[in-house]
Amino acid sequence: MPYSIYIAAILSLLLIGLSLNISRLRMRHQVAFGDGGKTDLLKAVRAHGNSLEQSVLFIVLLYLGETSGQISPALTAALGFAFIMLRLLYCTGLFARLLLLRQASHGLTMLVLLVVSILLLLPQ
Repeated sequence: MPYSIYIAAILSLLLIGLSLNISRLRMRHQVAFGDGGKTDLLKAVRAHGNSLEQSVLFIVLLYLGETSGQISPALTAALGFAFIMLRLLYCTGLFARLLLLRQASHGLTMLVLLVVSILLLLPQ
């Protein structure tokens, strides 16, 4: 089975956890829509939203690269591990208000996406 499927499952678990955090905060603050002006809920919504936005593109590109043979299984695993760690660092930076950590992890996430994109464009 392609490694990218396992990476997708792990990213799904991260997104489920982030989504449950939003639900928990919505119940605590009794907010049905939006963030209700609650900073912790706003951060939770953005952590989930940003991770979802990045993860969907990444996993599609990674899966296509791996199954087409453009990206080796070992490189797929390495890129997937890096992406997951960067998403965790991004969320940590966002929740802890560590702007530099958040910016660095976002920039490195973009670098990983760029590497995957370039690998897909290279001739075999």
